[in-house]
Amino acid sequence: MKITQILLKNFMPFNGEVTVNPYTEEGRPLVLVKGENDTGKTSLHTAIKYCFHGVNDRSLRDEFINRQAATEADGISKVAISFEADDGNVYTVERGVEFSQVKEEDDRSADKFFLEVFDADGNDVVSSDDRRDEYSRFINQFIPENVADFFFFDAEQLEKFEEANDEEVRDAIETVLGIKEIENSVDDLEQREKEYEREYSKIESTVAEVQQLQEELNDVLDEKDNLKGTGEKKGEIQQRKDKIETKREQLNGIQSELATIEEGDEIREQLEKVQEDLNKVTGTLDDRIAERDVLRRRAGPLVAANCAGTIQQLYDVEGTADEAAVINDIIMNRDECLCGLNLEENPEHREKLTDRWTKLGSSERKKIANLLDLANNGLNIGIRKELDRYQRLQSDIRSNRARLEELRDEEAGLEQDLEEIERAHLSDLKDREEEVESELEELEDERDELQTRLGELNNEHDKLKSRISSQQEASSEEENYQKLIDLTSRCRAAMEDIRSELVENRRKTVEKHASDTFLELTNRPNYYRGLKITENYELRVLTEESERSIAEQRPSEGQKQIIAYAFIAGLSEYATRNAPVVVDTPIGRLDPTHKNNLLDYYHRFSDQVMILYQPSELEGSDIERIRERTSKHFQITYQNNNQNSSTIAEMEPSVDTIAGDD
Repeated sequence: MKITQILLKNFMPFNGEVTVNPYTEEGRPLVLVKGENDTGKTSLHTAIKYCFHGVNDRSLRDEFINRQAATEADGISKVAISFEADDGNVYTVERGVEFSQVKEEDDRSADKFFLEVFDADGNDVVSSDDRRDEYSRFINQFIPENVADFFFFDAEQLEKFEEANDEEVRDAIETVLGIKEIENSVDDLEQREKEYEREYSKIESTVAEVQQLQEELNDVLDEKDNLKGTGEKKGEIQQRKDKIETKREQLNGIQSELATIEEGDEIREQLEKVQEDLNKVTGTLDDRIAERDVLRRRAGPLVAANCAGTIQQLYDVEGTADEAAVINDIIMNRDECLCGLNLEENPEHREKLTDRWTKLGSSERKKIANLLDLANNGLNIGIRKELDRYQRLQSDIRSNRARLEELRDEEAGLEQDLEEIERAHLSDLKDREEEVESELEELEDERDELQTRLGELNNEHDKLKSRISSQQEASSEEENYQKLIDLTSRCRAAMEDIRSELVENRRKTVEKHASDTFLELTNRPNYYRGLKITENYELRVLTEESERSIAEQRPSEGQKQIIAYAFIAGLSEYATRNAPVVVDTPIGRLDPTHKNNLLDYYHRFSDQVMILYQPSELEGSDIERIRERTSKHFQITYQNNNQNSSTIAEMEPSVDTIAGDD
């Protein structure tokens, strides 16, 4: 099928009527739609999905009504899409609401909903009065609802295909590839067989044994219905499966929470601050100690070393007046010696200093002192100044050491608090994990028991049918039902065999095409070996060394998009329905290599591929790259510079490249 026209009326940012004709030529399947942020690009994507399949949340219909139109008059908000089916027939699907004028745009609401389908002559195919399932039967011929997301998708949200469970992937593959119709036929034949068996059981047989067997058969059928379910009523087996799925979701949530415990974030921040302060104080302390040590080595009791050395060579006398002054200052005014010893704690050192000071007081030494004072004044060296600086350094060292001890104590306390929080939280989560795992195991055991019982009932069912069919005195009506039951049973078995073979064959063909496409699109073809779809319909990534699920492989966000694109390409290649593909935000987080590979591949997705892009995603060179595959190029802009309303117009071919450079 191909979309031939899209009409938007008072829908989201599109005030009034806006029409797009995206029909494509043979060999040129691409339709480009350029739109700045907030102009309506994503709204167009939403409109297409809404028109074909509606929305689950009906309150969204109110939000779809154009704000300006709602405040101007009563009106209609709708989307109408015309498309050409593969058989050449043209249909139009029209979906929307009627609304009344409001004073405030946020008060807008839908008064009446309508959904209609017309043929090319305007005749009703589905009317608003028809049942919902009438429309479902019609649209499922072209785009079944459960696979619409594989044809109309937002590339920035492709990671949801990574989260799809095995049943979703299986259902998508079987629906797109036409296997679902075979499965529906099997279900129909099984239901018809049960109806024949029930009718057969109602017939009064001339043989007493047949009557008893028929009652037993009815009991077996009732128990099978209870296990498998009938119509919309779920059986016990499916109920257990639903509970198992719920428990698995709970378990995944617990395990995810275990991976990222966040309760200790505030303490972690405090701990980081303390550790930063520790580093700063340690650095300061190291600097002060180094400076003090230099001063110790450089400034002894003789300040003018060279001068003092000369004088001591001339006069065989030790000590100077300045030395006496230094020692006197230390004894009278300070707690520590230049060597670092505490005088209060080391009285014997104070006594040595006192003896030295007394010795330096002789008349001979006073003469030398005068000479050294002269040298000291000539060299401009201030002993007291150096000594003061030394004492300041000693004071800084003591205070920094004290601060260092405080910070280390605080660090140890915070680390202990954090450890206690994580230990308590982990213990609680582990208990919950074990509890849920235990419940999950019990549910799986119950499911297995029920399935075993169903197998036993099937065997009993077959035995009863065999015994009943062996009765020679059955009436002609009984014989007729026996034939019908036998015929439907054999047809169902044949269809099941066909279905099993077709599922396996098409699973492999989808896998191969998806794998080949992935290797063609990825920027690391030498690292990956491709993709695999297991018998349980799990999508796995193959490398030279391993085979992993997407979650285990942990590819980049861009690589996840490429995997999803490859899987969709595999479905599209072998789809029984040639549906259009609509891609919003096509490039997403892709690097240049992925981007170019994807641009070269887009035309192979379908006979009609609509690409809704922002100017920053596709530049002039990108537009030029796909020009030969492009039939139409549209641009979404504001109406007459009105920021509240948008319109869509086809761009001139001559300005395609320029437009891409915006």
